Amino acid sequence: MSRIKASEDLKKIVLLYVEDEESIRETFTLMIGKYFKKVYVALNGAEGLELFKKHNIDIIISDIQMPVMTGLEMAKEIKEIDYEIPIIFTTAFSDSEYLKQAIDIGVDGYIIKPIDRNKVIERLNIISKSIVAKKEISQYMRLIEILFNYQKNAVLLLDNDFNVKIYNKTFEKLLQKANIINPKNIKDIIIYCIDDETQNPISINDINNSINSKFTCKSTKSNIYYEISIEKVENYILVNINDITEYKLEAEEIQEESMIDSLTGIYNRKKLEVMQKKLMNENICLVIFDIDDFKKINDTYGHLKGDEVLKTLTKVVKESLREADIIIRWGGEEFLLFLDGVKDINIAKNLAEKLRIKINEIEIAGVGHFSCSFGVACGVVTLHNKFEDILNKADEALYIAKRDGKNRVEIF
Repeated sequence: MSRIKASEDLKKIVLLYVEDEESIRETFTLMIGKYFKKVYVALNGAEGLELFKKHNIDIIISDIQMPVMTGLEMAKEIKEIDYEIPIIFTTAFSDSEYLKQAIDIGVDGYIIKPIDRNKVIERLNIISKSIVAKKEISQYMRLIEILFNYQKNAVLLLDNDFNVKIYNKTFEKLLQKANIINPKNIKDIIIYCIDDETQNPISINDINNSINSKFTCKSTKSNIYYEISIEKVENYILVNINDITEYKLEAEEIQEESMIDSLTGIYNRKKLEVMQKKLMNENICLVIFDIDDFKKINDTYGHLKGDEVLKTLTKVVKESLREADIIIRWGGEEFLLFLDGVKDINIAKNLAEKLRIKINEIEIAGVGHFSCSFGVACGVVTLHNKFEDILNKADEALYIAKRDGKNRVEIF
């Protein structure tokens, strides 16, 4: 029978060999000891147990019947420490009564004495291959963990069912900040995140649709914004989370500044572009008004007086509106109002009428009194009834107010 070659994997294995009979111990050690990275030898179970506790043992080969502590007693204590450690017993046929106990303990097999080199090498080759594979996987996972922790961004690895497999220290700090404890699935995390664009909660479908792309979410627990990029890698999903709060707030500040009219200090038309994204399915009331005969004011009293009229008008209107109402300079002397929470056109008309009267009370030195005409429209923003449709109705109502004598409020 040809000699079975010892696997190269054995050179990576640390063996604990426990045998009380000196001749068998020496023969076995000479026969296969050279194939291992390291071999520790014990004379009984008690010595074997101490060597196991002291060193990083990969495989144990042990006799069953020994003085001080038997192989079975030793194996039982070792399995309580590490149930995965492979243990092989060497035994004579007469020891078969102990094999059932060995199986109950969880040992991984036995070799009949006298020990056959080929059989023991064959068994050890199989076990060592599995051990080395597990070690490599463990090392890879450790390397991945180290690489993750080198990342400044929060990094999270999921399986195809969105179960959390591993995450880095930056992500761990993010969890602590959000008071999220030991998340098992991405669902445990995204419940605290709303889509920055739609303001809707993030769902699993959103995650699926964002694979190989990015989206921005805002934490529901704090004023923090995250840019989240998701990439599919084989059977895993890699999530990269970047805290963009500082950038986002700076961008919002710049955007806010760009939306302010330099003359009046109120919003300009750019504000409407931002607002429109959030108006779908909302019931809104719009008021458009402009200054009657404003061209005549400019022509008669000059543009500086015209600017004074605009600034004084906007100051009075802002003071008359509620805090949540929004006024936009729509054109030269034309303005647009969003009446917060108002859904009834008659209520909107009454508010516009109060503004009209308030404006009539304004007096500008050198100019005197002036008036405004108002158009009001309400409606629910849908795909079929677009915001522009409601805006056009308000504009049409303003046209009617102008046509029918000015300084009046009309509804559509």
